[in-house]
Amino acid sequence: MRLVCPQCMSNVTVPDNTAGKEATCPNCGKSFPTPARYTATVSELGTAAVPPPGLAPPIPVLPVIPPVPPAPPGLVSPPTGGFLPGPANIDAPTGYTKSRGITISPTVVAWLPAALLTAVLLLTFFPWVGSYAGNSAVYSQRPWGALFSGTPSRNFRLEQANLIPGGWIDKTHSDWLLLPFFLCLLTGLAFAWAERAMKPPGLSAPPPLVKLWPWRNSIVAGCAALALIFLLWQLANGFGMERAIKQHIAEQFSQRRAEAADSPGKLEALEYEEAQELRKYDIERTTWLCLALMCNVLAVCAVVTRVALDNRGNKPPPKLLLHY
Repeated sequence: MRLVCPQCMSNVTVPDNTAGKEATCPNCGKSFPTPARYTATVSELGTAAVPPPGLAPPIPVLPVIPPVPPAPPGLVSPPTGGFLPGPANIDAPTGYTKSRGITISPTVVAWLPAALLTAVLLLTFFPWVGSYAGNSAVYSQRPWGALFSGTPSRNFRLEQANLIPGGWIDKTHSDWLLLPFFLCLLTGLAFAWAERAMKPPGLSAPPPLVKLWPWRNSIVAGCAALALIFLLWQLANGFGMERAIKQHIAEQFSQRRAEAADSPGKLEALEYEEAQELRKYDIERTTWLCLALMCNVLAVCAVVTRVALDNRGNKPPPKLLLHY
């Protein structure tokens, strides 16, 4: 038997025939009592009586099984072939006294792609770029206007005050790069709201819808990502209003630039004059454009988070902890 000596608290091995008797510790030489031999007992089940003919069988009575007595005191070896269970709650790191947590709710995340893409669509009806005189916009351009006509909105009262030159307006052209942006945005928005409003299609649903339904989150993620790429491409290329103003200034200085082609000093001074001329137009990209770009980025992140939460199965939702 393997026991723990109560005198020196060391693990010792004593003969089995000393069970229930005094044993001597081989380490400290002192004697100590050993537990009696443990034998588990199981009660026998009684046989069921056969009822006489014509009588209903009696209700069987389940035998009472006595509880298994506890194991005798001694050294208990840990289970082999696995790891011991860890604590249910993980304490905060050393040095921190408080913690706050935010649970990432799958229900909230599921609604974010549709809400954010809707916000992007609503923001397209506001000006994204403008030419300002003070705090007032003399010329402004919305994405839908830049796509179809290219002609910016004009404040004729400020335009007649000659605060900003207006000879560049006839040089504006449509921004056809916004067409794939709107197509991706509207497609992703349609699938995002369909996923929220519709139930899973049954056997009577159209076959294309049944085939596309398992890929609905991937379609929303792809459309939102493509819309973001086309929007960034448009920002790098510039809107039609911005390109028209720069073209107008370049034509004004084209002759002087050709005359100063052989003089680096004159070219540098000419570039400075062009930059000052461009500042007269005070071209700015509006807050509405920044909000649309931010909502598009968050929509992509929300769809990716939604897919990751769906792949967790029955696991509890993740939680962000802040220790301080």
